[in-house]
Amino acid sequence: MSLIYEKYQNKNMESKAYCKWYARTVTVATVGLDELAEHMASHHTPFSKGVIKGILTDMVSCVRELVLDGRAVKIPDLAIFSVGIKSEGVDKPELFTTANIKSAYMRARATGKFTRAMITRDGHLREARQYIDPDPVKPET
Repeated sequence: MSLIYEKYQNKNMESKAYCKWYARTVTVATVGLDELAEHMASHHTPFSKGVIKGILTDMVSCVRELVLDGRAVKIPDLAIFSVGIKSEGVDKPELFTTANIKSAYMRARATGKFTRAMITRDGHLREARQYIDPDPVKPET
């Protein structure tokens, strides 16, 4: 298991960290439910890929339903899923309305044995071999 990172420079001129270099992780692939079910089935389970995918599909639906009902869903040693909101500030509480809420989003907080310390300890880091410019300059035609 390896966590791949690439170096990047802060180009925000308003930041105190302007021009400093940092690292960020690179996602090498996105695994969907089919691939996750196949991976799980390969771990010597008595359940087929199809059964596992069905259970995972139902789990996703139920987590979504519960989170949208204002509940946090804890999957031990993985994450606690909940909803967060972004809002703009107002000067007085009586001026705040739902119009000040700009968006809602999914939060996932690591829990149990899946901690920052564990990821740091077990996630073997290596630098990306190739960098892909996220904002390439296109030649004029």
